[in-house]
Amino acid sequence: MTNACPEQDLIGHYSRTGEFLRDAFKVFGSKELLAFFGSRGLETGIEDDGKVFPVTGKASSVLGVLEKEIEISGVRMLRGKRVKNIIMKEGRAAGIVLEDGSEITGDKVIIASGGLSYSATGASGDGLSMAAGTGHTIIPPRPGLVPLDLEGSIPKDIEGLSVTPARITFRSGKMKYSSDKGSLIFTRSGISGPVTLLSSAKAVDWILRGKTVSVEIDMFPDKSPEEVSRMLRKEITAFPGKSIKKILKTFFPERLAAVILEIAGIDPEKSPSRLKAPERSRIEGLCKCFKFSAAKSVSFEKAQITRGGVSVKDIDPRTMGSKKIKGLYFAGEIIDVDGECGGFNLQAAFSTGYLAGVS
Repeated sequence: MTNACPEQDLIGHYSRTGEFLRDAFKVFGSKELLAFFGSRGLETGIEDDGKVFPVTGKASSVLGVLEKEIEISGVRMLRGKRVKNIIMKEGRAAGIVLEDGSEITGDKVIIASGGLSYSATGASGDGLSMAAGTGHTIIPPRPGLVPLDLEGSIPKDIEGLSVTPARITFRSGKMKYSSDKGSLIFTRSGISGPVTLLSSAKAVDWILRGKTVSVEIDMFPDKSPEEVSRMLRKEITAFPGKSIKKILKTFFPERLAAVILEIAGIDPEKSPSRLKAPERSRIEGLCKCFKFSAAKSVSFEKAQITRGGVSVKDIDPRTMGSKKIKGLYFAGEIIDVDGECGGFNLQAAFSTGYLAGVS
């Protein structure tokens, strides 16, 4: 639902445009959000990393509170109605036109249509088109907090296995970006997990620019290459009768150990004492640099959020009102601000939505 990190640290968990959210957080931050839900009977719990969840563990519990509040407030809900356009009168927003041609007039209009992620929720990009049609600058939408597909069949062979901690380095030509340490999960088609989601933005931007991107996974980010070498030699010395496959199982799940030996071109049943220096060096190298090529496309369908959207330069951060069109406001993911995973994007949506509403 949100993240309970210290208020002074909150902005640091957002993209370069995160400063735009400062006023919204002052009006309706995480404390106000939890007070809102708490006063309406929703109990929450905080995990070690600050993530806040309903104690029921169900999203429907959050939805239930919101639906009840809508009912109490007398809000009229029109479901399954697609908005075609904004009604403009004398240079200001004056309502909306539905796809069937009917109109709904009003003094103020808030566009809170989300981005392009999770199309099943109705996210279609229509709101971005309407914003562009009323003269607003749109920062090109890109997938955010997204798993990455990798070329080749190896990910499928180790699907479901996790590596913790791990560090990812992306390279494209002379460009390089390394992640912080975190948990990585191999999927059927590539990699996911917190460290992937938090660092994928750079790789996505390069891919969308047509660049070839390599992905290097360091499975021992806390150890230097020399330390990895000593660690492997120590295990070999301690258990000279074991096969190299069983030695590697000390450090990796069996399927991952098998893949490492396959890539290194080493017989898994080979005795460690018979390993040649170049063979041992290949194993050590893969421990620190498990290398893949990123797929040349990225899907919004797998993205948790959309990066980009209506430029923050076109929106008054004190009200969420448009600087270009009177009576028009924006809230949520349609705005060009995105955060890390861990409740930050939800908090931005709640905060901008609240501020747009009271304004």
